[in-house]
Amino acid sequence: MTTLAATIAALSACSAEPSELTLGGDILKSEDKGFSVGDTFTEAYKGMEENNPVSSDIFFADPTAVEYNGRLYIYGTNDSQEFEAKNGFGSNSYGGINTLCCYSTEDMSNFRYEGTIPVCEIATWAGCSWAPSIVSREESDGKTHFYLYFANSGANIGVLTSTSPTGPWKDPVGGPLVYNEMEGLAGDPVSWCFDPGVCIDDNGTGWIAFGGGDAMHPDENGLRTGNCRIAKLGKDMISIDGEIVKVPTYFHFEANELNYIGGKYVLTYCSNYEDRSFFPVTLGTAPQTCSMCYMTAEDPLDPDSWEWGGEYLTNPNQHGYPFSNNHSHLQKYGDKWYLLYQNVSLLENMNRLGNADGFRSIGIDECEVDEANAVILPSKMSDEGVKQIKNLSATDITEAETVHTAAGVKYYADGGDIFVSGISSGDWLGLTDVDFGHGVNTFAAVVKGDGIIEIRLDSLDSKPVGNIQFDTNGEVKTVSGTLDKSVSGVHDLYFVFGDSFIFDKWQFAQVEE
Repeated sequence: MTTLAATIAALSACSAEPSELTLGGDILKSEDKGFSVGDTFTEAYKGMEENNPVSSDIFFADPTAVEYNGRLYIYGTNDSQEFEAKNGFGSNSYGGINTLCCYSTEDMSNFRYEGTIPVCEIATWAGCSWAPSIVSREESDGKTHFYLYFANSGANIGVLTSTSPTGPWKDPVGGPLVYNEMEGLAGDPVSWCFDPGVCIDDNGTGWIAFGGGDAMHPDENGLRTGNCRIAKLGKDMISIDGEIVKVPTYFHFEANELNYIGGKYVLTYCSNYEDRSFFPVTLGTAPQTCSMCYMTAEDPLDPDSWEWGGEYLTNPNQHGYPFSNNHSHLQKYGDKWYLLYQNVSLLENMNRLGNADGFRSIGIDECEVDEANAVILPSKMSDEGVKQIKNLSATDITEAETVHTAAGVKYYADGGDIFVSGISSGDWLGLTDVDFGHGVNTFAAVVKGDGIIEIRLDSLDSKPVGNIQFDTNGEVKTVSGTLDKSVSGVHDLYFVFGDSFIFDKWQFAQVEE
């Protein structure tokens, strides 16, 4: 993606300095075994010049995110679970989804697949897991604790906890945290007790918003549905502390998320499909159908404190994508604000529209937030997405499931590790803006099976700069090989595969001969 950067780096490169391969294990030298990648490449469903959707091969939706140790972790409803169960046909009913999906990144372009969270195996009382919301906080034990809230269909809300953003997770409550039969809701329930949105304010206090669906009571209507509630979380983050308050939203339907910005609580949500003619003219233009809107408050438990913020993201069909439901998450990462959202662009890229519908994917674009006044400016969805914010180091050990674009492969988990599998000849992985420094001459990978990995730069059609070939006799081995030429500077990197094997991780180095 950065050919200018590659040129500058190449012109300014000094002699390459030795570096070590640190993958570990007995290193098996690559030998010519007659493998090839074949004559055709597997089709990818995301271009290397496009940053959206986040995943080029997995459907996930209802985004939320948390930063930890400089890395951004993104979680969503695992739509691929139902897509695979239906063999890629029919509509997404959501009823078969009981896991959440996670990706992470440091550069906003290359994303590492962190696998799925088996929510209903952990919280055995639940049957579904949708629309997560995650926060973290350092606790008295000196560790960062993560609190992952989820919707058990439209019935209730649970929470999982961990001291790592990727688990293992546990169910500390042993049942739902929020449900219509609980004190504070039993006398005035919400239509859908789901879609938690959670934040922690500057005092370290946690808050949870939830609810959705249609109006339920005589004094409620499409404008004032009365189905959005907020409550303070207990100090343990897994209990409700005090009363549950009705938020006086407009056209509220679903997709709650909470942020704390500039001393204000910012509730974002998706608007409903009701008639807009009743919208108060004093508040300006009514939001469009199924768009993302927000409210702000200095005191979330005072209904009179809540103020209408407006519409900040219209439906995907206003951004060049098919109409679909809507859900977003605001995230500050580094010095920029990002909007994570969903649409059906991956399904569209697969040319599956018509055969399947409702299987969603997550995209990210930069957005503008006036932090001093807690104002979200109108935002967009795009295929282009965000710019990569740092290069990926070629000499660091990198998990194979870290990709910008993947074509044809699958993933599987074993003992907490994720591996690239399902490899066939012509499959490939692409990464953007990989920094080879002043030069490398060796490539190594941890693999299992037999096959070939070709290394190509800047274009899938380019001449390989080297390869490794191997037959590990069914064992996990580190295989290394010398490149055909020294590689320096910043390049897009392609791994093209031949035969069938499992790919775990990789690293480049400058090895003294």
